[in-house]
Amino acid sequence: MDIKKRLLPAAIIVVVTLVCVLLSRFTRVAFFLLLAVASAFELQNVLFQAEMPTSKALMIGYVLVQAALCLFRAPVGWMVALYCLAIFAGMFWTILKPERGARFAEANLFAMAWPFGLYGVILYIAASDMWLMTLTLGVLGTWACDCMALIGGKYLGNHKMAPVVSPHKTWEGAVIGGLSAAVAGALIAWILGWRFGVCVCVTFVASCFGQVGDLAASLMKRAAGVKDYGHLMPEHGGIMDKMDSMLFSIPAAYFMLALFVPGMV
Repeated sequence: MDIKKRLLPAAIIVVVTLVCVLLSRFTRVAFFLLLAVASAFELQNVLFQAEMPTSKALMIGYVLVQAALCLFRAPVGWMVALYCLAIFAGMFWTILKPERGARFAEANLFAMAWPFGLYGVILYIAASDMWLMTLTLGVLGTWACDCMALIGGKYLGNHKMAPVVSPHKTWEGAVIGGLSAAVAGALIAWILGWRFGVCVCVTFVASCFGQVGDLAASLMKRAAGVKDYGHLMPEHGGIMDKMDSMLFSIPAAYFMLALFVPGMV
């Protein structure tokens, strides 16, 4: 692995993400919407290789309407209704395309549960008033966890976590990653003046969910027999390869904040 080839794309990713997220509510929602649309193409390709044909029109249609509802601050009930409608459409589509069989319905349901149901939650978060705290704790906690879990697993890892799914992940690396996320939460609280206990707990729990998301993405790739979801970014794979942990950690951070800080979300 060429470290220099990884650093430049990583720096570009960070800069583009910061600009889009900090600029305005519209750019935040548009940024995550573009990620979701790109993920639809990547996931459809991977699911096809796993012999689970799916409809990218269903996935893209859902996130487009969800983004519009979020931007216009529609009631949450409308968003729940939209999600239920998408689930229904995924099932009903099988009737319209019977030649694809039950696997088509199964793949559509799978895609709506993961990752597009989670993309819908992230779009809602991006348009909410709690976007800054949620994204800061969820994203930075996950980055700290991923980096330190990799280093800890490399030098201290002896016990494989899920050797069939991800041979390089270890329990030692997972623990070090989670603790590193908690330390990141403490630093965020100190720098920004947020509540210490809340930041530490949220980053730790979010990082744990992020590690589960990473394993879930690896399981799907292994089932399809592919190394990466896409090749959009050199040495980094596709959009889904960068979002696998975030899809779990960002919603987890939001719901943890809702639990610990009632009235703030």
